[in-house]
Amino acid sequence: MFLNKIPRKEPTIKVGIILPSDKKHQLEIKTPIRMNNEHKISKYISVKILDTGLLINDEYHKDYHINNNSENLSESIKILGVPAGRGFHWQKEINARLLGDIKIYNKNGFIFLINEINIEKYLMSVATSEMSASCPNSLLESQTIAARSWNFAAVEKKHENLDIDVCNDDCCQRYQGVLNITISSQKACLKTRGMVLMHNNKICDSRYSKSCGGITESNQNVWNDKPVDYLQSISDSVEPTKLDLTEEASFSKWLDEGTNCFCSPQFVEPNRIKQFIGNVDLSGNYFRWIKKYSQKELVVLFNSTLNFNINRISNLVPIKRGNSGRIKELSIVGHLKNGKKFNKLIKTEYQIRKIMHKQFLYSSAFSINKDTSENINNPNFLLKGAGWGHGVGLCQIGALGMALSNKSSKQILKHYFKNSTLERIYD
Repeated sequence: MFLNKIPRKEPTIKVGIILPSDKKHQLEIKTPIRMNNEHKISKYISVKILDTGLLINDEYHKDYHINNNSENLSESIKILGVPAGRGFHWQKEINARLLGDIKIYNKNGFIFLINEINIEKYLMSVATSEMSASCPNSLLESQTIAARSWNFAAVEKKHENLDIDVCNDDCCQRYQGVLNITISSQKACLKTRGMVLMHNNKICDSRYSKSCGGITESNQNVWNDKPVDYLQSISDSVEPTKLDLTEEASFSKWLDEGTNCFCSPQFVEPNRIKQFIGNVDLSGNYFRWIKKYSQKELVVLFNSTLNFNINRISNLVPIKRGNSGRIKELSIVGHLKNGKKFNKLIKTEYQIRKIMHKQFLYSSAFSINKDTSENINNPNFLLKGAGWGHGVGLCQIGALGMALSNKSSKQILKHYFKNSTLERIYD
């Protein structure tokens, strides 16, 4: 763990590729072998869980290590069936090719696979796993610096119990292996090598999400922690809005009118979005979106996500909104099947998104329109929303919009991380 230490030379990083929570009992790996220093053949490694260790190609091992010192992308190790987008609506499995060392363990009866790799090589893949290699150079440079800073700040420590620095997924940062390394991502990494964002002599905890929707969110409204100077809400636009989005009427008005934003179709054409986003993302309306729920759909959803025995939902009421309009407290009002009325208060942006969609709602920046035309006692609901993700820090599609408008990486980072400075901490 980096624990906000400032490294003066390039460190290695431990990345969890297959986690115990993935509950995998078997795995296939394809690794290259040199023969006569000229020809390469591929060897398949079968990994299976045993009660006390691992079965590797029918041989018992307590744990298993593959040492790979090669810098050649063609000599990478292929891991089949790697989870991507865990817990989100775009969840799938991919095949990932990895450089660096591979370590495999039996962790509580499940496969646990770690990739140890130099951080700059890791970052070359992160930039083009988070966004695509088709992005302008200034976007890839900004993404690389933000990702490097977030790694070194190590504020969240999400997987401290597993003794790894990060996982390979959206929970931390996307790292989908060396096939994502391109000439453009290599150039972005080499140009910004060792560069981080700094504030008060500490490396910045530089958060980012796919789309802020037009206004970024303040960190304390998402994670209930202390306000951080460089993670406070900003307008992602040329002309900042004067509306107070914590108020319902102003938020609804802004949803319809607040379109002069870097992450809007005005700067990033909708038909080009797929060209620029990560390869596991779904095409969609990242800036503005609509989600319709019938009464029946909502009852089934909440009975699942809240583990309630609900008969009907009578209202959804935003109680508190953050600076970007993201709801941080939501009241769900209805009746249980036993006839009792209930009023459930859902707190935090994350929990609201989690319970409002069977996989995960795009963001908590949405207005709620109740439709009683079919049945006054059993209304349907229409959510009109903005953005994709928590909205704190760098807005990836907004940064893309700035890059497409010929803004430099320094201009992009200065826009999203106020009160921060750039510093190269190692060569």
